[in-house]
Amino acid sequence: MSVANKDPIIPSHQKHVYHYVIDKNGDWFCEGNPVLDRELLKILSASLFEREGRYYIRCEGEIHPVDVEDAPLWIKYVYISKNAEGEIEAIDIELTDGRKETLRPETLWLEAESSLYCLATRKNLKARFGKIAYYEIANHISWDESAQCYYITIKGQAFPISNKEKTSK
Repeated sequence: MSVANKDPIIPSHQKHVYHYVIDKNGDWFCEGNPVLDRELLKILSASLFEREGRYYIRCEGEIHPVDVEDAPLWIKYVYISKNAEGEIEAIDIELTDGRKETLRPETLWLEAESSLYCLATRKNLKARFGKIAYYEIANHISWDESAQCYYITIKGQAFPISNKEKTSK
């Protein structure tokens, strides 16, 4: 789509600006058409970044805006490592694009009391736990009556899970 560009993040010399959307289920669309190619999804997801509260992709020297209805990244699976005593040593997450990394439990938060999020990737982007990942990790979340909050214990340390959105860095 060729448009007059008014977004300061997008270079003024860029001739085409394509409009991407990540819907509330984590599905990608370009100019209203679903992006179904797995390799393209990996490229797009890996090129995501956030500036001034808005999301963009940087691809082949161009920058395109991405409207995000919920979270730009989604967590498909969690992998929980336990020690011989059955205590959690680490939790790894797998994003829907196939990237894997260790969960940073201090970034966990709840929205609407039932949607679990964290910050993921070196870009600190908002990532939502999909159903499978959510139910797997939920089995290891406890309620602290005195603090009135949920928490998860990893390597013997309890990490509170806030009820407000964390902000990207």
